[in-house]
Amino acid sequence: MNYKFSMKFILASFILTQILSFSFLFTGFLYAYNVSNIISAGIVVFLLLIFLLKTTVSSRITYNPQILLLISLVSWCIAETFFGYYEGILKIDPYPSIADLFYIVGSIFFVLFVVSMNISYKIELAIITSFIVTFSLIVFYVVYLAVFIFEIYNYSGSLFDLILLFVYPIVDLLLMTGAIAYYFRGRSISLNKEHIHWIFISLFALFSLVADITFGYNNLLNNESNDIFSDFCFNMAYMVLGVAILIRMYYINSPKNY
Repeated sequence: MNYKFSMKFILASFILTQILSFSFLFTGFLYAYNVSNIISAGIVVFLLLIFLLKTTVSSRITYNPQILLLISLVSWCIAETFFGYYEGILKIDPYPSIADLFYIVGSIFFVLFVVSMNISYKIELAIITSFIVTFSLIVFYVVYLAVFIFEIYNYSGSLFDLILLFVYPIVDLLLMTGAIAYYFRGRSISLNKEHIHWIFISLFALFSLVADITFGYNNLLNNESNDIFSDFCFNMAYMVLGVAILIRMYYINSPKNY
């Protein structure tokens, strides 16, 4: 399939859309409708679709691991829309709601995408096993401290609130660690310079981590004064993820692709 958009057009569209998104955020215009996050998520979906059209033969598109990432981003875009619908139109608290179902689905597919990329990077099974064991022990320790020492459940509205409070940051940390591992692995095996895009995926996970912790903390204490900071971090997360996709587009004509 031919690539119908020039790189200049794509880059200009991305920049203008990001300016629009942050303008909505900082002016507070339609803030309750979550318009800023919807725009930021939507432009990343657009970028990935263009990337897929450039790199994938239509008859074999289901075998492209980027499809997992596309499903993830579309799920998050739907989640942002539901979030705005609940808060802006229905005037009810969107956390937790059906939006979280799509956030979780998106997170699952993003993790599957990262895992599937090991077909190219071939990180040793022993290293992966060691990481999983260490990561699990750390997560168990943090959850134990929060639940049994600090009794954080006394502040949460429901069991589902409490679960989400831990699930989102754990997924963010998992994605950030995987992205960093792929970056250094890509450097060592010289798998195209496009391995640089993993830096921005790790930044995406970092901004998401800060946003999820801030949002969860605000919800825990019924504090809405810092919501704009968490939304700013969510927007930054989508933006650097878009940059990661743009970097992959830039290196698309390099001799080796994965």
